[in-house]
Amino acid sequence: MVSSINIKQKNIVFIGASSAAMGASLEWCENHHKEYRFIMIEAKTHYNHVFAFPRASVITGFEEQLFCPYDNMFFGDDTIGKVINARALEIQKEYIQLDRIVPGFGDRVEYAYLVYTAGTRIPAPGRFNDLTSKDECIAKLQEYQKVIKESQNPIIIGAGAVGLELASEIKEHYPEKNVILLHSRNRYLPRYKVSMDVMIYNILKKNGVKQKLGDRVILPADGFPLKVKPVEILTQGGKTINGDLAIMCIGMSPNNSLIKAIAPESINPETGFIKIKSTMQIQDDNFPNIFAAGDVCDHTDVKTGHYAWMQGLAVLNNIRKLIAGASQDELEPYKSKDLALIKVILGEKEAVTQTHQLGPLITYGSWVGGRSVPHNIYASFTWGILHAEDRLETIINAQSTKT
Repeated sequence: MVSSINIKQKNIVFIGASSAAMGASLEWCENHHKEYRFIMIEAKTHYNHVFAFPRASVITGFEEQLFCPYDNMFFGDDTIGKVINARALEIQKEYIQLDRIVPGFGDRVEYAYLVYTAGTRIPAPGRFNDLTSKDECIAKLQEYQKVIKESQNPIIIGAGAVGLELASEIKEHYPEKNVILLHSRNRYLPRYKVSMDVMIYNILKKNGVKQKLGDRVILPADGFPLKVKPVEILTQGGKTINGDLAIMCIGMSPNNSLIKAIAPESINPETGFIKIKSTMQIQDDNFPNIFAAGDVCDHTDVKTGHYAWMQGLAVLNNIRKLIAGASQDELEPYKSKDLALIKVILGEKEAVTQTHQLGPLITYGSWVGGRSVPHNIYASFTWGILHAEDRLETIINAQSTKT
C-alpha cells in the first residue's frame, strides 16, 4: 500500500459515499489527474448495499455480503484517492471540519473542489441512517428478521420501492402470514408507466398481499415500535386496520444541513433539497467550486442510484474542465434523459422493470426480469466497483460451507 501522501496534490472531496460518488470514483480510478486526488468522506465503515435490505430484513444468511469495505477503492494508492472514515461536521470556504482526527489530515480536509453527495434519509429498513458500523447494521437487519418471523399480521405502511419489496419478501417467505400493504395513493409509483402499477398490483394480489390504496395513515408522533404486539392503525378516511407489527416505509428527507449552513440560499425552502445550476454547481455564486449530485439535489431526475451515478459523472467532467482552465461558460450542462427507470424486485422470481435499453421506454414483468435476479440482489456489482470481488467470493464460499 502507498502510505505517503504527496502534499502538493489538491483534493477533490466528495461528502457521502452515495451512488453519485461511486460512479465518479470509478471513473477517476481509470483516469486520474496526478496533481489531484479523490477524497471521499463517509461516516459508515462499509458501503451499504441497501438495494437488498428489504430481502435481508426477512431472510437470513447473506447479510455479510451487503457490506463492502472501502479500503481497496483506490487500489491502496493514496495518491489516487482515499476514503476517510469520519463524519463531516462543517463546510468552510477552504476545508471540511471532521468529527475526529484522521492520520495524514488531522481534523480537517482542505479542498479545491467539493461535491456534496450526502443523499437522503429514509426509514429503516430501507436504510439505516444513523448506524455506522457493519456489525450494527447486520444486528439491525437480524432484529427485523426476528420480529417479522414472530409477527402473524404485519402491516407495511407506504408502497414506494422499499415497501413493495418488503411486503413481497415477507409474503413469499412466510405465505401463512396475513400481510397488509397500505398506500396513500390510488396507484403505485406514479412517475412510472401505468403498466408498472398494473403489473405490480397483480403480482401482489396473486401472492396474497392485501393491498389497501387511496387512504392516508394517521401516523403517531413517535412512529411505531419495532415490536410484535397488537397495533391499531387509523386512516384519514376513517378506517381502522389491526395487526401485530407496523413498519413504516414512507418519507424521504434530504441530508442538507452542511450546505444549508454555508449557503442557505441554495436550499429549496419548500422541499429542503439543494438547488443546483445546470452545471451541477450549487446555486450560490460565492461557491463556484462546490457541486451537488444525487438524491440530495432539487432535480427532476427520479431519485434512484442510476441517475445519481450519472450526475456524479457529470460533476467530475466539469471539475476536470475547471482544472484544465475552462471558464464558467465552458462548463457542460448536465443533460438528463428524464426517464423513469427502475427494477422492482418482488421476491425470488418476480420483478417488474421499466427500461429504455431496447430503445423506447417499456415495462416488462417477471418472465423476462424476475428469473435473473441473484439472491443477494446484485451485491456482486458493489464489491466489483470497490475492487473487492475476491473477498466477496471468500464470504460466499464460507457461507456455503456452513450450510
